[in-house]
Amino acid sequence: MLRNSVTCLVRGELRKLLRDPFNWALPVVAVAVGGLAGAAASDGAHGLGSFQYATDTYHAFAAAAVGVVTLTVSARLVAVEYQQGTIRVVLARGVGRLELLTAKLAAVAVVALPVLATLALAGVVDVVIQLHQNPAEVAWQDVWLATLTVTVSAVVCGILGAAAGAVGRSMTFAMAVAAGFFPVDNGLGYVLPLLQNATQERVWADLSTYLLGPTLNHLPSVLMGRPAGELVPPQLAVGATHSLLVIAGYVAVFMTAAALVTWRCDTQE
Repeated sequence: MLRNSVTCLVRGELRKLLRDPFNWALPVVAVAVGGLAGAAASDGAHGLGSFQYATDTYHAFAAAAVGVVTLTVSARLVAVEYQQGTIRVVLARGVGRLELLTAKLAAVAVVALPVLATLALAGVVDVVIQLHQNPAEVAWQDVWLATLTVTVSAVVCGILGAAAGAVGRSMTFAMAVAAGFFPVDNGLGYVLPLLQNATQERVWADLSTYLLGPTLNHLPSVLMGRPAGELVPPQLAVGATHSLLVIAGYVAVFMTAAALVTWRCDTQE
């Protein structure tokens, strides 16, 4: 496979995705999780204008739905190579380890693009219907910022999934991370304020501003400059710079973990 380009590798990874029966059931799970997120966000969006309400609730739905898809697909695509032992065959044919990881992430991106496009189209329809029922002025800046935050969530989830698959090197571990990371992370967003109230120590409130899930939840608010139907926000108010640096820090850690394990770990077991 020395002469194969990255494009050929990506095509191979896409074939694996299409042949995995689990991936065909994934949209149902994604829509269900997105529906729960949108319903939860609607509680925090009450009192806003009809356009802001429609945008914020749909944003929560879209971010959760595309996050489920990219996180799960990425985790399975990386982990299955180790679990089935096929990575040894691929590497023996001359494919570089990091080249293979890059191809897998590119395949996840190719899958994410039509998902994002479908969600965007559905979002337009949803917002139009709600505006028809409750006319309001359209704030296009909110639309673009909501789209940006959904895209950021998709990127973060895809990289997290790859890291889980590479570090755990088993489907069980990768799927456990995919299913549990954000529920646990957001759960800490509830626990840390309780610890802060119980101990009167500010450190617990400060820690809540460094959780990935609450930071992603809070990102639309800091970018739009208004409350945006957040699910579990950090306990303390933070700005856009802090939020983006926290997200970038997590992405760097996930990418480094995935790359180092892929590059260094033995594949002979």
